[in-house]
Amino acid sequence: MGQARQRESPAPLPAGPSPVGPLRTWDEVEAKKALAAIGVTVPAAEIVTDAKMAMAAAERIGYPVVLKAVSAAIVHKTEASAVVLDLHDTEAVAVAAEELLAVSDQVLVEAMVTDAVAELIVGVDRDPQFGPYMVVGFGGVTVELISDSRILLPPLDRGEVEQALLNLRTSALLEGYRGRPPGDVDAVVDTVLAVGRFVEDNRDRIAEIDINPLMVRPRGLGAVAVDAYIRTVEGKDHG
Repeated sequence: MGQARQRESPAPLPAGPSPVGPLRTWDEVEAKKALAAIGVTVPAAEIVTDAKMAMAAAERIGYPVVLKAVSAAIVHKTEASAVVLDLHDTEAVAVAAEELLAVSDQVLVEAMVTDAVAELIVGVDRDPQFGPYMVVGFGGVTVELISDSRILLPPLDRGEVEQALLNLRTSALLEGYRGRPPGDVDAVVDTVLAVGRFVEDNRDRIAEIDINPLMVRPRGLGAVAVDAYIRTVEGKDHG
């Protein structure tokens, strides 16, 4: 892992001003479909509209599963009680589905990642003056409490992303902390680079991207975006 430039705050980009216009928030299903298309790994999942469908989907996907209410209006699902984790049988899935269908008319049944060694955040935001920038750091539900992140400026190179990850205070989790297996850093870098290219290709319409958490599995097993949302300027297609 070679030396690379490391910036703690955005610097001016030749991208021009931020997109102007009303923003549209994609729901989780839309966001993950777009991310999967650029090479980001997402969990196996199915959309259902009743408890019976949820039970059948869980059997096909394999336990344990996670159930989530699908709505662009729900960004932080844990805080909104819109997600139920670690379900191991059809009865538990049915109960969770009924609860979540009271929140939204669609529910996502998704494979649960059980072997993560670290949870990261990969984000994109825009500064009104400087344009788009990326954030990588410690993620999960405690992301705001831990506040361990680095800022990166597209276009990115591999060495820069690797260095940013190694400079995190929590980087020990990626290197095999207290006997735990080391994380798949290569897969994390691949994910960050893929998102960076997506931003470069769509910089006139991407307003925000948030992948949190990106579950880092043991080395060789990949990294999985288990939750995500995207905001774009309304009227700009995303096909």
